[in-house]
Amino acid sequence: MATKIYKLNQPKNSAVFPLYANNGKMKVEYVFKDGNQLMRQPARCTLRNKFYQDLLESSVLFKTRAISLERTIKDDEPEEPKKVEANNPNIVESVKTAEDAVEYVANEWGERVKNGKQAKSYAKRKGIEFPNLVLEEK
Repeated sequence: MATKIYKLNQPKNSAVFPLYANNGKMKVEYVFKDGNQLMRQPARCTLRNKFYQDLLESSVLFKTRAISLERTIKDDEPEEPKKVEANNPNIVESVKTAEDAVEYVANEWGERVKNGKQAKSYAKRKGIEFPNLVLEEK
Protein backbone atom coordinates (compact mmCIF):
# COMPACT_ATOMS: atom_id res chain seq x y z
CA MET A 1 0.00 0.00 0.00
CA ALA A 2 1.20 3.49 -0.75
CA THR A 3 0.12 6.97 0.21
CA LYS A 4 -0.28 9.37 -2.70
CA ILE A 5 -0.35 13.14 -2.52
CA TYR A 6 -2.14 14.98 -5.32
CA LYS A 7 -1.91 18.69 -6.07
CA LEU A 8 -4.39 21.04 -7.64
CA ASN A 9 -2.91 22.81 -10.67
CA GLN A 10 -5.17 25.83 -10.29
CA PRO A 11 -4.53 28.95 -8.18
CA LYS A 12 -6.94 28.16 -5.32
CA ASN A 13 -6.54 27.85 -1.58
CA SER A 14 -8.99 24.94 -1.46
CA ALA A 15 -11.44 23.07 -3.64
CA VAL A 16 -13.82 20.11 -3.50
CA PHE A 17 -14.39 17.82 -6.47
CA PRO A 18 -17.16 15.22 -6.42
CA LEU A 19 -16.56 12.06 -8.45
CA TYR A 20 -18.95 9.18 -8.94
CA ALA A 21 -18.18 5.47 -8.82
CA ASN A 22 -20.17 2.27 -9.36
CA ASN A 23 -22.24 3.73 -12.21
CA GLY A 24 -23.16 6.83 -10.24
CA LYS A 25 -24.29 4.96 -7.13
CA MET A 26 -21.38 6.16 -5.01
CA LYS A 27 -20.33 9.78 -4.61
CA VAL A 28 -16.79 10.53 -3.45
CA GLU A 29 -15.71 14.07 -2.58
CA TYR A 30 -12.03 14.89 -2.97
CA VAL A 31 -11.04 17.81 -0.75
CA PHE A 32 -7.97 19.78 -1.74
CA LYS A 33 -6.86 22.15 1.01
CA ASP A 34 -3.98 24.07 2.58
CA GLY A 35 -3.12 25.90 -0.62
CA ASN A 36 -1.82 29.47 -0.59
CA GLN A 37 -2.31 31.64 -3.65
CA LEU A 38 0.02 34.40 -2.40
CA MET A 39 2.89 31.97 -1.78
CA ARG A 40 2.02 29.98 -4.93
CA GLN A 41 1.54 26.77 -3.00
CA PRO A 42 -1.02 24.40 -4.53
CA ALA A 43 -3.87 22.87 -2.58
CA ARG A 44 -3.25 19.19 -1.85
CA CYS A 45 -5.17 16.00 -1.19
CA THR A 46 -3.66 12.92 0.47
CA LEU A 47 -5.11 9.49 -0.31
CA ARG A 48 -4.18 6.19 1.33
CA ASN A 49 -6.78 3.92 -0.25
CA LYS A 50 -6.11 2.34 -3.66
CA PHE A 51 -9.79 2.48 -4.69
CA TYR A 52 -9.95 6.27 -4.21
CA GLN A 53 -6.54 6.74 -5.85
CA ASP A 54 -7.63 4.77 -8.92
CA LEU A 55 -10.94 6.64 -9.13
CA LEU A 56 -9.17 10.01 -9.09
CA GLU A 57 -6.50 8.93 -11.56
CA SER A 58 -9.14 7.71 -14.03
CA SER A 59 -11.08 10.99 -13.88
CA VAL A 60 -11.15 13.78 -16.48
CA LEU A 61 -9.60 16.11 -13.89
CA PHE A 62 -6.48 13.96 -13.75
CA LYS A 63 -6.33 13.30 -17.49
CA THR A 64 -6.56 17.03 -18.32
CA ARG A 65 -3.85 17.79 -15.70
CA ALA A 66 -6.15 19.95 -13.56
CA ILE A 67 -4.97 17.60 -10.81
CA SER A 68 -1.63 15.83 -10.83
CA LEU A 69 0.25 13.35 -8.68
CA GLU A 70 2.82 15.22 -6.62
CA ARG A 71 4.47 12.26 -4.91
CA THR A 72 4.06 8.69 -3.72
CA ILE A 73 5.13 7.57 -0.28
CA LYS A 74 5.65 3.86 0.13
CA ASP A 75 4.27 2.68 3.44
CA ASP A 76 6.60 0.39 5.33
CA GLU A 77 5.43 -3.16 5.49
CA PRO A 78 4.70 -4.20 9.05
CA GLU A 79 7.47 -6.31 10.46
CA GLU A 80 6.62 -9.92 11.01
CA PRO A 81 7.45 -11.15 14.47
CA LYS A 82 10.72 -12.98 14.64
CA LYS A 83 10.26 -16.70 14.73
CA VAL A 84 12.19 -18.68 17.28
CA GLU A 85 14.35 -21.16 15.48
CA ALA A 86 14.53 -24.65 16.91
CA ASN A 87 18.28 -24.83 16.43
CA ASN A 88 18.95 -21.49 18.12
CA PRO A 89 21.88 -22.04 20.51
CA ASN A 90 20.23 -19.78 23.13
CA ILE A 91 17.15 -21.99 23.38
CA VAL A 92 17.19 -25.34 25.12
CA GLU A 93 13.97 -27.22 24.39
CA SER A 94 15.00 -30.43 26.16
CA VAL A 95 14.56 -28.82 29.61
CA LYS A 96 10.96 -29.51 30.62
CA THR A 97 10.92 -29.96 34.40
CA ALA A 98 12.45 -28.16 37.36
CA GLU A 99 14.81 -31.10 37.89
CA ASP A 100 15.99 -30.86 34.26
CA ALA A 101 16.66 -27.14 34.74
CA VAL A 102 18.64 -27.62 37.97
CA GLU A 103 20.66 -30.40 36.34
CA TYR A 104 21.32 -28.31 33.21
CA VAL A 105 22.65 -25.35 35.23
CA ALA A 106 24.86 -27.66 37.31
CA ASN A 107 26.29 -29.42 34.25
CA GLU A 108 26.67 -26.31 32.09
CA TRP A 109 28.07 -23.81 34.59
CA GLY A 110 28.84 -25.82 37.73
CA GLU A 111 26.39 -23.66 39.66
CA ARG A 112 24.20 -25.10 42.42
CA VAL A 113 20.64 -23.84 42.43
CA LYS A 114 17.83 -25.09 44.67
CA ASN A 115 14.82 -25.10 42.33
CA GLY A 116 13.56 -24.63 38.80
CA LYS A 117 12.77 -20.96 39.28
CA GLN A 118 16.35 -20.19 40.33
CA ALA A 119 17.68 -22.34 37.48
CA LYS A 120 15.52 -20.49 34.95
CA SER A 121 16.63 -17.13 36.33
CA TYR A 122 20.32 -18.11 36.30
CA ALA A 123 20.09 -19.44 32.73
CA LYS A 124 18.35 -16.26 31.59
CA ARG A 125 21.23 -14.16 32.95
CA LYS A 126 23.55 -16.35 30.87
CA GLY A 127 21.39 -15.77 27.77
CA ILE A 128 19.73 -19.20 27.72
CA GLU A 129 15.99 -19.78 27.67
CA PHE A 130 13.94 -22.88 28.47
CA PRO A 131 10.72 -22.46 26.43
CA ASN A 132 9.32 -25.86 27.43
CA LEU A 133 10.01 -25.54 31.16
CA VAL A 134 6.89 -25.99 33.25
CA LEU A 135 7.25 -24.84 36.84
CA GLU A 136 4.71 -26.14 39.31
CA GLU A 137 3.46 -23.54 41.76
CA LYS A 138 3.09 -24.53 45.38
